[in-house]
Amino acid sequence: MYLNNPTRNMKRKGSDLPPASRKVARHSPSLGTEKPRLPPKTMAYPDGGLRITRTPGRCKEKNCIGLGDIIDKDHLVSACLFAFYIAEEEFFPYLPISNGSTDAIPIYIGRDVNNDPLLESAASRASISLGEGKVSKKTLEVLRPHLEALHQTTTTHPSPGRSGSNTTTTKNNLHPFYAWSTGSSHSKILLLVYPTFFRIVITSCNLMDTDTVLGDNHWYLHDVPQRTAGRVDRAPVGFEETLLAHLEALGTPAAFLGSVRGLYDYAAVKVHLVTSHPGTFSGLKAEQHGLLRLRKVVRHLGLDLGAKPDEEVRIEVCTASVGNISARWLNGFHKCATGQQEIGVYGEDDEKEVPDIRLFYPSVSDVRNATADSQDGASNIGCHLRPWNKAPQAIKELFHHYRSKDTGRLFHQKLIMAYDPSQPDDDMPYYIYVGSANLSQSAWGAVAEDKSKKGNDATCHTKLAGVSNFECGVVIPGQLIMGLLEPGTETWGDGVVPYEQTAAAYDLKKDKPWNDPRWVKGYRDGIDNLE
Repeated sequence: MYLNNPTRNMKRKGSDLPPASRKVARHSPSLGTEKPRLPPKTMAYPDGGLRITRTPGRCKEKNCIGLGDIIDKDHLVSACLFAFYIAEEEFFPYLPISNGSTDAIPIYIGRDVNNDPLLESAASRASISLGEGKVSKKTLEVLRPHLEALHQTTTTHPSPGRSGSNTTTTKNNLHPFYAWSTGSSHSKILLLVYPTFFRIVITSCNLMDTDTVLGDNHWYLHDVPQRTAGRVDRAPVGFEETLLAHLEALGTPAAFLGSVRGLYDYAAVKVHLVTSHPGTFSGLKAEQHGLLRLRKVVRHLGLDLGAKPDEEVRIEVCTASVGNISARWLNGFHKCATGQQEIGVYGEDDEKEVPDIRLFYPSVSDVRNATADSQDGASNIGCHLRPWNKAPQAIKELFHHYRSKDTGRLFHQKLIMAYDPSQPDDDMPYYIYVGSANLSQSAWGAVAEDKSKKGNDATCHTKLAGVSNFECGVVIPGQLIMGLLEPGTETWGDGVVPYEQTAAAYDLKKDKPWNDPRWVKGYRDGIDNLE
C-alpha cells in the first residue's frame, strides 16, 4: 500500500487523490535510459530547460527526462525536496541517504503530513488518536519531533514467512519538514545544490514511479550559478524573492534557506513563478498568489490578449484533477488567464456563459484503455464535478478525451496554454504554465468582491478568496519555449505537449470523466478489476 492509512486519506480535502492501492512495478534509478551526465561542475540548464517525463515508450524521443538525469547524488552538496506524496522506496535510491555517516550531506524532505508513511507510528508515540480527518495544525506541532526522530532511525522488519531479525537504519542526514494547509500541501519542487550551481526543478510529479517513470508530466529546470563576488547581503528580488518566500511558507528549515539565500545569480531566469498559499488576500497581497498572480504575470508579458478577437485567443487546460467548477468560476479563471484589464465578480446571470476553454481530462473509457501499470496509478486523478448527469451542459462540453502520444499512458500534468487557434500548429503559443496547480478553486482561489476598497485598484476592487492549497508553477513566455527544449526537438508541440490535441470532445450520451472507485463512495463506472 502506498498510504499507511488510505481510508483516512480518502476523506482528505484537496486537489490530489490517494495514490494507487496496488503498487506499480518497481523501477530502478539505473534504468539504462538516462543520458550521460555532464561533469558536476557543468550546468546543464544555464538558460533553463523544459522537459516531459521519459515514459517507457519515449526512451528514444527528444526532450524527455528522468530522475536519473536530474539528480547526481554523488556530487550533491545538499538537497531540499517537497512533494504532496513521496514513495520512499522508489525515490530515496536517487539520494545519498546516510547510514550513520558523520560527513553526510543534509537532505531536507518536505511533504503533506497526511501522506507521511510514519504518521501512525508518530501518533502512537505521542499517544494521539488521528481519527479519519486531516491532521490539525495543533496536532502537527505535537507530532513534528516524533516524526523527525522516526525518519532518522527506522526499523525494518523481516517479511512474513522469512526468518531474520529486525534491521535498524540510521538516516541522520534526513531532515523532514511539513507544510500545513486547509486543503493540500501540493507544491512539487526539487532544489539541488552542487559545488558551483543551484538546480531548481519545478514539476507536476509526485515523487513516485507512477509519475516520474510511467506518467505524462512536465519538468522545468534551471541551473543558477554562484555569484562571482560571493553572497549578496540584501533582500532577494524577482524570481529569487518569490521562490524563497514560497519555500519559507512551506516550512523549509532555516538552515537550507540560509545556505542558498543571496548566493546565486538569477539573471538568466526569464520565467515567472506563480504560487498559491492558503487563505484570502486583499490589496497588493492578492496579486502574489493564485489567479490574481497569474493575471498580473500575463499582463506583465505585454500580450494584450484582452484586446484580441475571441477567435484569436484560446485557453487550453490539461489537468490531473477537476474541481467542482462553475461557469462563474471559469469566467474568473479565463479573465485572469488572459490577463484582462477589467475583471469583476460574476453574478447569477453569468452562470449560462462559459468561456472558450478546451479541457483535456480522461474519460472512464480512456482509463480502461490505458496500460495496466497506468491503470494502477489512476487514483491520482479525479473529477469533483459530480454527479456528472446534473452538471451544466455547457461545462460538460468543454471536456476532451486524453490520448497520450505514448499510447496507453495516463498523466499527472497540470498544463495551461494560451494560443491562437487560427494559426498553424507550429506557431508559438502566447505562453504556457506548468506546475502543480489543478483546475480548481482550492488551487487557484476565486475572484471575490473586496468591500474594503483600500489599495486594490490594481485588482479592480477584487480580492483572492478560497485558496486552500499550497501550489507552485511557472509561466513561460512563448518566445522562450524553443530555447528551453533539447536541441534537435522538431517542434515545440513535440517537446512540450505529451497528448494528442486533436482528441475528440466527449460524447455526452456515453462518456463520463474518470473517477476511481477506491476513493469515490458509490461510484460504479470505474474499472471492474479495481473495485
